[in-house]
Amino acid sequence: MFKKLGISILILTLMVFFVVGCGGNQQSQPEKQEQGQKQAEKENYTTEDKMGGTFYGRLGANPPDLDPAHSTDTTSSRVVRNVFDGLVKYNEDLEVQPAIAKDWESSENGTEWIFHLREGVKFHNGREVKASDVVYSFSRLLDPETKSERAWLFENVVGAKAFQNGEADSVKGLKAVDEYTVKISLKEPFAPFLSMLCMENASIVPKEVIAEKGDGFGQHPVGAGPFEFKSWKQDSKLVLEKNEDYYEDNRPYLDKVVYRIIVEGTSAFPEYEQGNIYEFDADIPDGQMERVMDSEGEFANEYRQIDRLGTYYLAINNQKEPFNNKKVRKAMNYAVNKEVIAKVVRNGTVNPANGILPPGMPGYNSDLKGYPYNIEKAKELLKEAGYPDGLPGEYKIIYNTSKQHQRNLEAVQRNLKQIGINVKLVNMDWGTVLSKADKGSFTLMRMGWIADYPDPDNFLHVLFHSKNAGAGGNYAFYKNEDIDKKLEKARKMDRGEERLDLYQEIEKELINDAPWVPIYYYSTPVLVQSFVHDYVFTGQTPLPLTDVWVEPGHKTK
Repeated sequence: MFKKLGISILILTLMVFFVVGCGGNQQSQPEKQEQGQKQAEKENYTTEDKMGGTFYGRLGANPPDLDPAHSTDTTSSRVVRNVFDGLVKYNEDLEVQPAIAKDWESSENGTEWIFHLREGVKFHNGREVKASDVVYSFSRLLDPETKSERAWLFENVVGAKAFQNGEADSVKGLKAVDEYTVKISLKEPFAPFLSMLCMENASIVPKEVIAEKGDGFGQHPVGAGPFEFKSWKQDSKLVLEKNEDYYEDNRPYLDKVVYRIIVEGTSAFPEYEQGNIYEFDADIPDGQMERVMDSEGEFANEYRQIDRLGTYYLAINNQKEPFNNKKVRKAMNYAVNKEVIAKVVRNGTVNPANGILPPGMPGYNSDLKGYPYNIEKAKELLKEAGYPDGLPGEYKIIYNTSKQHQRNLEAVQRNLKQIGINVKLVNMDWGTVLSKADKGSFTLMRMGWIADYPDPDNFLHVLFHSKNAGAGGNYAFYKNEDIDKKLEKARKMDRGEERLDLYQEIEKELINDAPWVPIYYYSTPVLVQSFVHDYVFTGQTPLPLTDVWVEPGHKTK
């Protein structure tokens, strides 16, 4: 028995989100009147007025890989989500919406899923997307030759293991019923399965282009998304152009998207002020935050602070001595003054982390105390671990180049020095950091995680299950059989309080094991030019630029 699912499925109702021209803090009556006037002016624009123009964005690094099978970072994701589409996608409220699939249905126990594709959806090379492309794309993630860091997305599909082990030529649970119908059979129920399909890794890709380009596909991607990849000059800019055959009527509005690659916020911020980039987020330079946050200042109509479903942390390689000693890791947690980093170093724009799951995530435990700053307790734990005079030698903390990361880690460095742990900060490009993280070629590392879908599974299973050690997301290389079993049990449970209770129990055990140091929960300052409309930044990531438009007086080629 199958149940028909509606156009959207609400997966998180109390999510903070951002839409340019809407929302924000409480306003005075004149401000409300001004906003009302601007809204009325906005409504006077016709579809024809909205069409055309270029959006100038910014990337803080060269994306490591634009192949959905290997996109594991927020920089790559920002581009991939515009070039590719999956079966389903999120709207601004993080509700699951149709994308390449026009609708879908599932069995009562959630192990059988049938997706009905839109007819006429085309890849950027002009070929129509068919059910066989969906089967290929999902099978490709499982194929050992692909070496996808996100193979785990489909490991619950019937026959996945046999296919991965070379015991079968295809995945039994992935079937093209006809040209426009796909059936997916799961071994066990998985509560967030539909949400997981919104991840960019589940994008649909053309087999023949991958066969032609091989490893170069990640540098010259071809998808079925709202924008086509056109060019990429490393360390300079990445250019996308409108997909004229996109399946949504009159979308996208923009003719072109130009992402300028500007590593440092100190360089990008003046470009925003001069109108050379239209959106700026994350690393607002020192000395500018007070000016940006001024409710009566020049950025009042452009600035919003977005709480994210993410946690910023110091990764500790649990397999390397002396950090395989839990007491050493706990000492580090007590030594790092998260309050000072959040309130002083980050100018109060983030909240200190007492746990792993961020506020807004189902299962978040506001009563969790974590590790309050306590130097004496930290020293006592080091002594119990056999290091009364601190750790011998010096240890490297690697991080991707950024003034903000540097300032955060300088604070961590000072804290650890107080208990006799000497660390050296080593910066490098983002791709190199990820490569070292995947291989475990580090001792300490700056890292962060923003949820791919709003479910605790996407935090705790990804970041701590032993099978995800390294490239899978478990950068602590943490191994605990009891935790593994509980995480696997939670995956099979129906959504509800009992499942969330289990995740809270798991988080408490993880905090006690101290596999890494949670520092703060992500919150992102976002600036968007006042002439840009319908730019949406959710608690996870910016949505694709499909609905974004630029006022007629600001259109450029």
